[in-house]
Amino acid sequence: MWLSEDLVNLLGKLGWGPYIGVPCSILKPLISYLENDRSATYIAATSEGEAMGIAAGWTLAGFQPVVLMQNSGLGNAINPLTSLQLIYRLPCLLMISWRGEPGRPDAPQHQIMGQITPSLLARLELPTDFLSGDLSTDRARVEHLHREMASRGAPVALIVPRGTLAPGVEAPARPGYPLLRRDALGLITELLPDRAVVVATTGKISRELFAAGDQPHNFYMVGSMGCASALGLGLALAHPQRQVVIIDGDGACLMKLGNLATIGHYRPRNFIHLVLDNESYDSTGGQSTVSNTIPLEAVAQAAGYAKARRVETAAELKMQLSLALAQSGPHFLLIKVATGAVADLDRPRLTPIQVKERFMAFIKHPPEAAA
Repeated sequence: MWLSEDLVNLLGKLGWGPYIGVPCSILKPLISYLENDRSATYIAATSEGEAMGIAAGWTLAGFQPVVLMQNSGLGNAINPLTSLQLIYRLPCLLMISWRGEPGRPDAPQHQIMGQITPSLLARLELPTDFLSGDLSTDRARVEHLHREMASRGAPVALIVPRGTLAPGVEAPARPGYPLLRRDALGLITELLPDRAVVVATTGKISRELFAAGDQPHNFYMVGSMGCASALGLGLALAHPQRQVVIIDGDGACLMKLGNLATIGHYRPRNFIHLVLDNESYDSTGGQSTVSNTIPLEAVAQAAGYAKARRVETAAELKMQLSLALAQSGPHFLLIKVATGAVADLDRPRLTPIQVKERFMAFIKHPPEAAA
């Protein structure tokens, strides 16, 4: 396995840097190392497409940037990759973690992209190799990719399977907030009326909501990071008589920030958007988001939500959510929570198809019948 410091040194000797990326649990050791290393430049992008744009700027400035992403986010990067990097011939290194690698069990959202990642990169005609964990082998592979990048003047890709990066330093500590995410979710489920439907974003939020008490009106999203609020908008417009509650995370909200503008424009009165904000990508190892400097509740207010508030305690959450449930929306509630979750946190014991079919059966009934 590679120590992150050794890998960064190897890439640095070849002239690669700075680093721009969106976190992944496989890349956690590398990103945490970069966040702690004052001599390294790491830029936390809110989406893979944004990371490609930032990288293009560094390339134009004369650098050879490295873009870090999970393969599930490769789809977000393909548009700028094909219409920016490739047509302008802007070289960079893509380091892509391999979730859903064939033969290795993984969460269902990674199965399709895991199968097609190598062939997709081949279809894009990107020179591609795999990190093996054998240092001498990988040095030759990385040096070959660098020569290919230089000769072609275009991006190259290095696929990083699970287990090729050694565990390293932990992510920097985040400010502590008194409210635990699981306690916030417990309070939310207690306050919501039975007729409401809930859309929970991917990662630990869906997992902790399931642990708090599985319900047929819960739609647990796996993958599709950032799309929970858009899905909820579609539901709210299709079922204006039913309260639609989105339980989002700061990283997911930031990834599709344009959703806030669309929600604010259409102003569904039955829409409540809850964002559990711990200022980190908790599901991938605790790397920083930018929400510590960006007041998302102010963004939502400016985007056109009827009300946008911030809370930090259980009492504030109970009061503000009760008000939102009693008043016309759309409402936005930023809930500051502490990082961390229980070590043995379970995943929803339902397939995506089972979640869909149960949820659709629930919403077929009018709210009075579902209550």
